[in-house]
Amino acid sequence: MNEHTTPITRFATNLSSLKTGYEPLAQIAMRKASLIRTTGTRASHETAPIPLNMGAWQLQQDIDKLAQAMSRAARLHPHHAMDTTDLLNGIIRNQHNLTKRHDFPALAELVDQAAARLERVLDPPPDTKMVGWCPQCGAELRCTMLEIAGGYTACERCRGEYKIREVQRAAMARLAVGGVRGTAAQIVRWLAPWGIDVRRNTVSQWARRGLLVPVGRDGDAPVYLVWDVWSVFTRRDRERGRTVTGI
Repeated sequence: MNEHTTPITRFATNLSSLKTGYEPLAQIAMRKASLIRTTGTRASHETAPIPLNMGAWQLQQDIDKLAQAMSRAARLHPHHAMDTTDLLNGIIRNQHNLTKRHDFPALAELVDQAAARLERVLDPPPDTKMVGWCPQCGAELRCTMLEIAGGYTACERCRGEYKIREVQRAAMARLAVGGVRGTAAQIVRWLAPWGIDVRRNTVSQWARRGLLVPVGRDGDAPVYLVWDVWSVFTRRDRERGRTVTGI
């Protein structure tokens, strides 16, 4: 963007980008696999579509919340039938109510960050995978396969350096909270975009060796917790560390 662009003009441009890109983002986020998860405290389970692209899904949720917050700040009164695109249209028409607020710089920064994240999702850097979010500033961390093999990555925003396995672990923990589960094939398809390379046959072998315990069935296929698969996958790293250190 031109260095002479004013904050208000940049804000308007970013709002327009969010509105234009929201539907393509939603389509990316809705590329789903039918995994199974628990619902609340109920003992029963339901088949629920879990997004294969967690980064796009998370960004969609964040834009939804941001649009709702800006609608309130702009003194709009949306009705329940309005979706996020409708909210963004209303915000764009009434953005003068936001630019006059004392907290406009902070609000503009949130919109700027959302627009930058959206651009990365819709036009990601070539040959990279999103491995998770920066633990310091929350920016998305994308890595080449060479960086993933090296084990470390740096955040372009805050310049921090982090172990990729820890970044991935935090992303997997989001799923663990919901008890997300699926068949071996479903879990493998979900993990691949995160740079986590595990094969379906490997998951099945782990189960035969007693390293994984099924928590249900989807037709004829056993169902496993995503977190359990992740834990077995990373166990070799922990074992390698104990071997090197003598622990």
